[in-house]
Amino acid sequence: MNRRTLLQTMGAAAIVPFVTGLELNAKTTGEAHEAGSVYELRIYHCFEGKLDLLLERFRTKETKIFARMGMHGVGYWTPTDEPLKGRTLVYLLRHKSREAATASWDKFKVDPEWVKLKAESEAGGAFVEKHESTFLALTDFSPKV
Repeated sequence: MNRRTLLQTMGAAAIVPFVTGLELNAKTTGEAHEAGSVYELRIYHCFEGKLDLLLERFRTKETKIFARMGMHGVGYWTPTDEPLKGRTLVYLLRHKSREAATASWDKFKVDPEWVKLKAESEAGGAFVEKHESTFLALTDFSPKV
Protein backbone atom coordinates (compact mmCIF):
# COMPACT_ATOMS: atom_id res chain seq x y z
CA MET A 1 0.00 0.00 0.00
CA ASN A 2 1.41 3.42 -0.90
CA ARG A 3 1.35 6.64 1.16
CA ARG A 4 -1.57 8.11 -0.79
CA THR A 5 -3.71 5.04 -0.12
CA LEU A 6 -2.61 5.05 3.53
CA LEU A 7 -3.58 8.67 4.03
CA GLN A 8 -6.85 8.24 2.14
CA THR A 9 -7.68 5.22 4.28
CA MET A 10 -6.84 7.08 7.45
CA GLY A 11 -8.76 10.20 6.33
CA ALA A 12 -8.68 13.30 8.51
CA ALA A 13 -7.37 11.18 11.36
CA ALA A 14 -4.06 11.08 9.49
CA ILE A 15 -3.63 14.84 9.70
CA VAL A 16 -4.75 15.59 13.26
CA PRO A 17 -2.03 13.59 15.06
CA PHE A 18 0.66 15.14 12.90
CA VAL A 19 -0.45 18.71 13.55
CA THR A 20 -1.35 18.45 17.23
CA GLY A 21 1.39 15.98 18.04
CA LEU A 22 4.09 18.05 16.42
CA GLU A 23 3.08 21.18 18.28
CA LEU A 24 2.88 19.31 21.58
CA ASN A 25 6.23 17.60 20.98
CA ALA A 26 7.97 20.91 20.24
CA LYS A 27 6.56 22.47 23.41
CA THR A 28 7.28 19.55 25.73
CA THR A 29 10.78 18.70 24.56
CA GLY A 30 12.00 22.28 24.29
CA GLU A 31 13.77 21.40 21.06
CA ALA A 32 13.55 24.05 18.38
CA HIS A 33 13.40 23.54 14.65
CA GLU A 34 16.85 23.93 13.14
CA ALA A 35 17.43 25.51 9.75
CA GLY A 36 18.03 22.76 7.21
CA SER A 37 16.23 20.11 9.22
CA VAL A 38 14.44 17.42 7.26
CA TYR A 39 11.70 15.08 8.35
CA GLU A 40 11.44 11.46 7.35
CA LEU A 41 8.04 9.81 7.19
CA ARG A 42 8.41 6.05 7.53
CA ILE A 43 5.65 3.48 7.11
CA TYR A 44 6.21 -0.13 8.11
CA HIS A 45 3.81 -2.79 6.85
CA CYS A 46 4.19 -5.81 9.12
CA PHE A 47 3.69 -9.48 8.53
CA GLU A 48 0.53 -10.84 10.13
CA GLY A 49 0.85 -10.99 13.90
CA LYS A 50 4.16 -9.09 14.06
CA LEU A 51 3.06 -5.50 14.81
CA ASP A 52 2.95 -5.97 18.59
CA LEU A 53 6.47 -7.41 18.53
CA LEU A 54 7.70 -4.45 16.45
CA LEU A 55 6.01 -1.95 18.77
CA GLU A 56 7.60 -3.57 21.81
CA ARG A 57 11.04 -3.39 20.19
CA PHE A 58 10.50 0.30 19.39
CA ARG A 59 9.09 0.99 22.87
CA THR A 60 11.96 -0.62 24.76
CA LYS A 61 15.12 -0.28 22.67
CA GLU A 62 14.97 0.82 19.05
CA THR A 63 13.99 4.44 19.71
CA LYS A 64 16.92 4.75 22.12
CA ILE A 65 19.28 3.61 19.37
CA PHE A 66 17.70 6.16 17.01
CA ALA A 67 18.39 8.91 19.57
CA ARG A 68 21.98 7.79 19.97
CA MET A 69 22.37 7.99 16.18
CA GLY A 70 21.05 11.57 16.09
CA MET A 71 17.61 10.65 14.73
CA HIS A 72 14.94 12.53 16.71
CA GLY A 73 11.63 10.70 16.97
CA VAL A 74 8.85 13.25 16.45
CA GLY A 75 5.95 10.81 16.75
CA TYR A 76 4.83 7.23 16.27
CA TRP A 77 1.32 6.17 15.21
CA THR A 78 -0.69 3.07 14.39
CA PRO A 79 -3.73 3.33 12.08
CA THR A 80 -7.10 2.77 13.68
CA ASP A 81 -8.98 1.75 10.53
CA GLU A 82 -8.87 -1.31 8.31
CA PRO A 83 -7.08 -2.48 6.26
CA LEU A 84 -4.03 -1.02 8.04
CA LYS A 85 -5.16 -1.50 11.64
CA GLY A 86 -3.08 -4.09 13.47
CA ARG A 87 -0.32 -4.34 10.88
CA THR A 88 1.12 -0.87 10.24
CA LEU A 89 3.45 1.51 12.08
CA VAL A 90 3.81 5.10 10.89
CA TYR A 91 6.48 7.36 12.35
CA LEU A 92 8.24 10.63 11.75
CA LEU A 93 11.91 11.35 12.42
CA ARG A 94 13.70 14.69 12.36
CA HIS A 95 17.26 14.89 11.06
CA LYS A 96 19.64 17.86 11.03
CA SER A 97 19.96 17.51 7.25
CA ARG A 98 19.47 14.99 4.48
CA GLU A 99 23.18 14.19 4.67
CA ALA A 100 22.91 13.66 8.43
CA ALA A 101 19.98 11.30 7.84
CA THR A 102 22.01 9.23 5.39
CA ALA A 103 24.98 9.12 7.78
CA SER A 104 22.74 8.17 10.72
CA TRP A 105 21.07 5.32 8.83
CA ASP A 106 24.46 4.08 7.61
CA LYS A 107 25.70 3.97 11.23
CA PHE A 108 22.44 2.45 12.46
CA LYS A 109 22.55 -0.48 10.03
CA VAL A 110 25.93 -1.67 11.34
CA ASP A 111 25.59 -0.62 14.97
CA PRO A 112 26.43 -3.70 17.11
CA GLU A 113 23.53 -3.08 19.53
CA TRP A 114 21.05 -2.82 16.62
CA VAL A 115 22.44 -5.84 14.78
CA LYS A 116 22.16 -7.94 17.94
CA LEU A 117 18.69 -6.62 18.79
CA LYS A 118 17.34 -7.31 15.31
CA ALA A 119 18.83 -10.82 15.21
CA GLU A 120 17.47 -11.74 18.63
CA SER A 121 14.03 -10.18 18.22
CA GLU A 122 13.48 -11.58 14.74
CA ALA A 123 14.78 -15.08 15.44
CA GLY A 124 11.26 -16.35 14.71
CA GLY A 125 10.95 -14.39 11.47
CA ALA A 126 11.11 -10.84 10.13
CA PHE A 127 8.60 -8.30 11.46
CA VAL A 128 8.37 -5.95 8.46
CA GLU A 129 7.14 -7.10 5.08
CA LYS A 130 7.65 -3.73 3.38
CA HIS A 131 8.63 -0.21 4.40
CA GLU A 132 8.37 3.19 2.79
CA SER A 133 10.39 6.33 3.45
CA THR A 134 9.69 9.88 2.30
CA PHE A 135 11.77 12.93 3.19
CA LEU A 136 9.87 16.13 3.91
CA ALA A 137 10.67 19.82 4.48
CA LEU A 138 8.53 22.10 6.61
CA THR A 139 6.60 24.75 4.72
CA ASP A 140 6.96 28.39 5.72
CA PHE A 141 3.49 28.30 7.33
CA SER A 142 3.99 25.08 9.29
CA PRO A 143 4.29 25.11 13.08
CA LYS A 144 7.92 24.72 14.06
CA VAL A 145 8.70 21.28 15.44
